[in-house]
Amino acid sequence: MVNNQRVVFLFQCDLCDASYVGYTARQFHQRVAEHKRSATGRYLTSEHNRNNAFPTHHLFKILKKCKNKWDWLVYEMLFIKDIKPSLNTKSDSIRAKLYIN
Repeated sequence: MVNNQRVVFLFQCDLCDASYVGYTARQFHQRVAEHKRSATGRYLTSEHNRNNAFPTHHLFKILKKCKNKWDWLVYEMLFIKDIKPSLNTKSDSIRAKLYIN
């Protein structure tokens, strides 16, 4: 799972209901490590004081393996719409990319 590429993934906090949906073309473990400096890392540090325990791979789950960028965008948008993750702050940019309301 760690070496998967081209995936849509879910971050789910194990201490509360906070979540984030994203996608990556890079190896999954690289993207998880990058989250230390992104919304999920800042959230874990500010809300749960867990900066020394990051990255915690068990908080991340692959939702869908994709073949191309179009698939990533569509599936990311659909998962965001379905899951309604609280840490995603750019939901309007997803619609703009796909020209969908």
